[in-house]
Amino acid sequence: MNSVLKVLPSNCDCEKCSNMCKAPCCGTPEDFRNLIDNGFGNRLMIDDWLDEPPMLKPAMKGSESRKAPWETRTEKGCTFWHNGKCDLHNSGLKPTQGKLALHAQSEEECDYIREIIVNSWETEDADTIIEEWTKNFYSTKYSEMEKDEV
Repeated sequence: MNSVLKVLPSNCDCEKCSNMCKAPCCGTPEDFRNLIDNGFGNRLMIDDWLDEPPMLKPAMKGSESRKAPWETRTEKGCTFWHNGKCDLHNSGLKPTQGKLALHAQSEEECDYIREIIVNSWETEDADTIIEEWTKNFYSTKYSEMEKDEV
């Protein structure tokens, strides 16, 4: 159990839970440090569109190593989503929101998890991880999704 969030990790792979992967899950800076350290830095994107601190997320297919597109929920889904399953599901590397997401959660539970995650990006460590990712992986080329918007 995650002691801060007080919820159990989910292993459900029902259709509703699988469809959550049509949008990227959020995670803490530590989650993304682990993904980068395990060779997945090139499959992330930076999301800085909202009135929230910038954060890394798993990329939408076609937006790897770029800025998140405005619409982050698509039929193509997350770069780690294949055949209705997350490639990270059993690896221990799934971002916190993805680990804890469950079809039966209330809106309040989902909001609480997201608030904890968003607040974790308001730290110097988070800034350092974003700076390192930007230096090593960020591409200024248009993604396929951005080309459609231009």
